[in-house]
Amino acid sequence: MNCLIVLSGVPGSGKSYFSNALKSQVKRDVYVISSDQLRLQMFGDQKDLSHDPIIWEEFYRLASEYSKNKDAIVVLDATNAKKMYRLGCIERYKKLYDQIDLVCFQLEKETVIKQNKERDNPIPEDALLRLINEFEMPDDEEKTFFDHINIIKSHRTKQIINRYLK
Repeated sequence: MNCLIVLSGVPGSGKSYFSNALKSQVKRDVYVISSDQLRLQMFGDQKDLSHDPIIWEEFYRLASEYSKNKDAIVVLDATNAKKMYRLGCIERYKKLYDQIDLVCFQLEKETVIKQNKERDNPIPEDALLRLINEFEMPDDEEKTFFDHINIIKSHRTKQIINRYLK
C-alpha cells in the first residue's frame, strides 16, 4: 500500500525535521519531495521563486512517478498553507495513492520565528509573519478528503511516525 503525506506548515515549523525523522525511522522506501530542495538543485537558490512554474511541474511529476512504488511513502514537503493547495493534492493524486494523509504543523509563533532563524536559509521575518497570519488550518471539509489529519504542536512526532512503521 503506497501512502502520500502532504505536509502543511510555515517555514521553520518543522516540516523538513519531520521528513528526515520519518525517512530515518521507517523501513519502507520514503521519498521526500521538497520544493526548497528542488529550487536549490535545479537553480542553485532555494529562495528564488522566479522559476516556480518549472519547480512545481517537477514537484508534481516526481509525486506521480514515485506513486508507482506500491510500498512507498511519498512526502510532499512544501508550505501548503492554504486549503486550496492541500485539496489540489487530493484531486491530483487520489487515484495514484492508496492513502493520503495530511500532517499540519501548528507550533507557537515564537517557536517558529526562532526555528526559522536557525535554518540554513531563513526567510525574512516580515514574510514569515505574513505567512503565519495567512495560514489556514484544516477545516471539516478537508477531514472528508484526507484519510488521516495529524496536527503537530511540538517536535514530539514519534507517535505520528509510528503509524508509518508498519
